[in-house]
Amino acid sequence: MNNTIKGTSCYANAKSGNLVSITGDGGNAWGFYGQSYKKLAPSLKLYEYWRDNPDHLSDMELIEYYVQQYYNHRLINLNVEELFNILRNKFGEEIILLCHELPSESPMMDKKHFCHRRLDVDYFELETGIIIPEIGIDESGIITYYEQPNYKTILKKVMKK
Repeated sequence: MNNTIKGTSCYANAKSGNLVSITGDGGNAWGFYGQSYKKLAPSLKLYEYWRDNPDHLSDMELIEYYVQQYYNHRLINLNVEELFNILRNKFGEEIILLCHELPSESPMMDKKHFCHRRLDVDYFELETGIIIPEIGIDESGIITYYEQPNYKTILKKVMKK
């Protein structure tokens, strides 16, 4: 199970490997036309709320709202082992999950660098113990690792764990 997902990245930082978009449009708006698994994308309604922030929430309030809504919409009934099997059967091993947000420049949480791909893998880690890093990968396959904010504390509150 731990060879299924090699890491997460953004379209700009992933130049090679077994790349799979997890955004609603499959990455087309960012010039990515490769493989996609849209069942992990946030709903359009949640994405628009996040983008527009109509209630003028602080970054932390907005992140907490997003985590709650995304958990209720995508994660609450997700069997991670089953998902890994589906991904492996559909895309193979060492998948790099992609969306558009650049990695954070620090482990601090802010709206600018918040990303559902990191929320997904923090959830996967809580469920399986498997750590999935944020990476950049160049054309030669050389990997750079990025330290990212940890959403597990918020997830645990939402999950009541």
